[in-house]
Amino acid sequence: MSATRPLRVLHLTAGSDAGGVSRYLFDLCSAMHAQGHDVRIAGEHGAWRELFANAPWPWIELPLKGNLPALWQCVLTLKKILREHPADVIHAHYRRATLVARRLGAKTRPPMLYTLHQPGISLAGPRRWLTDFGEFVHVPSEEAWQWLIEAAGVPPERITLIHHGVDPAKFPVPDDAARAAARATLGLPSGKTIAAFVGRLDVPKNEDWFLDVAVAAKTALPDVHFVVAGDGPHEAAVRARLAAEGLENRVTLVGYRDPLAVYHAADALLVPSLREGFCFAAAEAMSAGVPVLRTRTGGTMAQIIEDITGRATDVNREEFVAAAMSFLADRAALKKMGHAAAAHVRANLGFDLQVERTLALYERISRSGAAP
Repeated sequence: MSATRPLRVLHLTAGSDAGGVSRYLFDLCSAMHAQGHDVRIAGEHGAWRELFANAPWPWIELPLKGNLPALWQCVLTLKKILREHPADVIHAHYRRATLVARRLGAKTRPPMLYTLHQPGISLAGPRRWLTDFGEFVHVPSEEAWQWLIEAAGVPPERITLIHHGVDPAKFPVPDDAARAAARATLGLPSGKTIAAFVGRLDVPKNEDWFLDVAVAAKTALPDVHFVVAGDGPHEAAVRARLAAEGLENRVTLVGYRDPLAVYHAADALLVPSLREGFCFAAAEAMSAGVPVLRTRTGGTMAQIIEDITGRATDVNREEFVAAAMSFLADRAALKKMGHAAAAHVRANLGFDLQVERTLALYERISRSGAAP
C-alpha cells in the first residue's frame, strides 16, 4: 500500500450494542474518517443504532449474531462488498466475526486483525477450535496480553498492545467553582465526600458491591455520600434495595446521562466490575482528576498505580468493601491521587496516542503480505 493512500479498513462486529466495544469502534472510526481514511462497519443494529446511523461512514447491516445459515449469508455478502470496496485490513471484534472473515477465502480477504476486548473468554470444548485470533491480534490491556499467551497459546509476536484512550479535553479537571456547580446540578451535598458509580446497571458492572459499600459507610463514614449514574435492567432492584436498607438519603440516582458532571462532582470513583475489557469510565474519571478504586480486571495495570492514581483489589466482595472504607476515609489522599491520575491519563492514555498507534498497526498489517 502506498504510504500516501488512505487506509481502507472493514470492521466486523456483533452489533451496535451499548457498551465499550461500540464506544471503541465509534470513536476510532470517527477519528479515522476525519483524517480521510475509508472505514466501514458490518454487524447487526442494536441499542446504539441511532448513533451509528448518523455516522458519516457506512454501516453494513449483516446478521453476524445469527445461526450458521445466516453467517454463511454474511460470507457471501462480504465477498461481494469486498469486490466493490477492497479493504487493506479486516478488523474483527467477536469470534463469529473472525469465523466469517476466515471463510472469505484467500483471493477475497485481506489480512485479519482480531481485537480481544476482554480476557478470559471461554475456550472450553468446541469453543477452542471455533476461536480464530486472526493473523494479528490487538489487545487493549496487559491482562489480555498475558491471557492470550498463557491460556490461549498465541505467540507474543502476533500480539500488539494498544491501550484505549480518552480525550482529556472532553474530561478536564474542574476548578472549585465547576465542582460546586456540578454538585448543585446533581442535587448532591456540597460538604461531603462523594463516591460515584458510573455504568450500566447490569451484569457484569456489579452495582451491588457499590451499594454494599454504602451500607457499610452508614455508620463508619457518615460524611460520605454516594451517587449512581446509569440505567439498565437492575434499576428497579437498586431502587428497592435503597428503600429496604434506608439508603435513599445516602445514595442519589441520576440515571443515564453525560457523566462529566458526575466526574466533576466526585471525590472518588468505585468500579466493582466482575469483568472488564478496559474501563472507559475509570479513564474518564481519572482524566477529570478523580482517583479510582477498582477490581483487578482488564485495564487495571494501565490505569492503577497503587496508592498513586488509585487502588485495586481482587474480584472479592469483602476485600472490595474493606478497601473502599479505607479509600474513602482520607479525602486529602483522594485529592492527591486525583492530581496524579489526571497527569497519568494525559501522559499515557490519551485518545490521540491510541489513534496514532492503531493507524501504525494498520499500516504494518497492510504491508505485511500475510497470507490468509
